[in-house]
Amino acid sequence: MKKFLGSVLALALLLVASQAKADLLKGLKFNGSVEMDATSAQNVINLNTQAGSRIGAAQTRVLLGADWDLLDDVHAKVTLNKNDRVYGSGDGAGANKGQSLTQIQNNVTVEQAYFKIDKVFGYVDSSFGRMFYGDEGDLVIYYGPRHNQYGMTVTAIDAGRFDYNGEKFYVTGVVGKQFNAVNAIGSNGGALQFQKDLRGLVAGTKGMENVEGKVYLYNSLTHMTGAAAPQPNDNLYVAGLKVKGKLMGAYGSIELAQNFGSNRVNTAGTAALTQPANYEGRALLADVGYKADVGNIGTFNPWGELGIGTGGSSDNGSAKNTNFQSIATDYRPGAIYGRFDTNASLVLGSGVNVNTASNGLTNRVIYGFGVKVTPSAVNKLTAGLAFWDYRFYQLTAADKAAAKGNRHIGSEIDLTGEWKHSENVSFNGALGTFQSGGYVKNQNTTGTSPAFLASLNVAVKF
Repeated sequence: MKKFLGSVLALALLLVASQAKADLLKGLKFNGSVEMDATSAQNVINLNTQAGSRIGAAQTRVLLGADWDLLDDVHAKVTLNKNDRVYGSGDGAGANKGQSLTQIQNNVTVEQAYFKIDKVFGYVDSSFGRMFYGDEGDLVIYYGPRHNQYGMTVTAIDAGRFDYNGEKFYVTGVVGKQFNAVNAIGSNGGALQFQKDLRGLVAGTKGMENVEGKVYLYNSLTHMTGAAAPQPNDNLYVAGLKVKGKLMGAYGSIELAQNFGSNRVNTAGTAALTQPANYEGRALLADVGYKADVGNIGTFNPWGELGIGTGGSSDNGSAKNTNFQSIATDYRPGAIYGRFDTNASLVLGSGVNVNTASNGLTNRVIYGFGVKVTPSAVNKLTAGLAFWDYRFYQLTAADKAAAKGNRHIGSEIDLTGEWKHSENVSFNGALGTFQSGGYVKNQNTTGTSPAFLASLNVAVKF
């Protein structure tokens, strides 16, 4: 623990610009969360009982944040993350025992470390460093802690962020680095190959009673400047509009997004395409719901959601890339499909090498509906029942032949529950089953079996 606290203090000292002009750690405040996430699942890897894919795991994630004032108008934030501890492990050599202080220190990562300057030019709050960005579950971009994901990953971005907050609207600009293979300044030539930059601008309304909206434009630029053969850069643009509103008990939102720009790297972003293409993907995400209070019985919340992302041609010699591309999506619907997504520690269907895992709305048609109920007699409990269906928007020629033209990935039914113990303590659980569709069945010659899941998350915020 001494080493752990020492790390926090060391980071604090590094961020203090001038000890002569600032009170060290002035206004220091700690915040964070402790979570336990448990998963019991069957068949999610191989989608076949005979293959014997079973999961039984519990994991802990601790986030510890510190905020303080460097000056009256300059503020610092550091967030530490530790999420390597899996129940039944400990010393790194297979023995079930606690970790040493050295092991703890080696597995603590700095996820946020930035400073914010108030009202630059009188209006703009400006932040610089490593930071979280976006809203969890966002279709286009999110960097931060993920929930209901196997592995409990945490992501962040090194960036400059600029916020103007008016009375009725706001504007946010971001300029950052998504990827840089070289930890040095002054590198050039081949070392710049495949570095990724981020630029973004968001403008939206706020403080309105029933309707809010925003427009955004993001650019993800991949450097193609090799030492031997410089090439034009890969430029992905994502432009979009999102509107949400409510009227009495009804609510809804709709988001439209469009890709444009020049596609010069493969889907992994690690190799140049032999024939460049144009980004032309599109996406639509809409949801509706209604909250009804029924006397002394409780609150009923029926809902529905539809997501469509184009796809079908990419890296196959076409002059068009119609796969809708996000920057860093966190759209992960479903207790199973969304939990074992492409960024999780285990991926849905990975054992049979079929492309079933969630990757946002890239080449997907997804719809779901269900209901949530909060009984008046037990108002700390919210129970839900949901149905989700997942399909490809379009198949490539190779997938069409292998799957015999069937685009249906599968569907699932989930029973969810949340117990709000207090304002900062909650229990969340899910029981679900995923049924493989024709796309999986036609490619799995040994047959398919339903996947099953039982999960529990306990979260304490402080």
